[in-house]
Amino acid sequence: MVIAPFFVFGMINGVYNSEVADMSPWLFWSLDVLGWIALPSVILFYLYRYYGISLHDYGLAKLTTSFQRREIINWSFLATFILSIYYFAFGWLAWRFIDTPVNIFSYGSMVPEGSSRYVAILYLAITAAVFEEIFFRGLIWRLVYSSTIKYNKSIVYVVVSSLLFGLVHWENGLPEVISAIVFGVVACVLYLRLRNLIPLMAAHFFIDMVNFW
Repeated sequence: MVIAPFFVFGMINGVYNSEVADMSPWLFWSLDVLGWIALPSVILFYLYRYYGISLHDYGLAKLTTSFQRREIINWSFLATFILSIYYFAFGWLAWRFIDTPVNIFSYGSMVPEGSSRYVAILYLAITAAVFEEIFFRGLIWRLVYSSTIKYNKSIVYVVVSSLLFGLVHWENGLPEVISAIVFGVVACVLYLRLRNLIPLMAAHFFIDMVNFW
């Protein structure tokens, strides 16, 4: 219940994004900051304050040794390579063979021209990489694995996480949903191996930088 508002926002913001963007770019960006920075930050603080769930609990442990730092850097490069191949390959196939309306909303269309362009791209890439990986990968993993119900938790985690991650991209069209689901499946598998979000954040950041550039 505590983390649900973030997922709800991710699902419903596609309903009004296009209309709000037409009304006022400032209003669009203000609502975006509230939904993608303020809301998840409040939720994470609440989880820490009242449930004792800290960064370490969902995959952001401190790297205390040089070996750990080198390992995470290596995994970050590898995760970026692997996830980029899957995401862009399936995205290309989906866009090629699935009919998609030409008037669908795109965050890329909101990136302004001029020097503020780079600020907007960094904002979009960083917020998506950090908060989407925390909520869709880290917190869902903790939720599934803390359950006492007997089932194959790894499969449930991969299915729930990747489907939710894909569905919040619905306003970008079915091809984007498919490529996001594929990204989510591979990211979940990597997370089950690493138990660390940093490589996934690095890959997510790179992919979004390419998409929004």
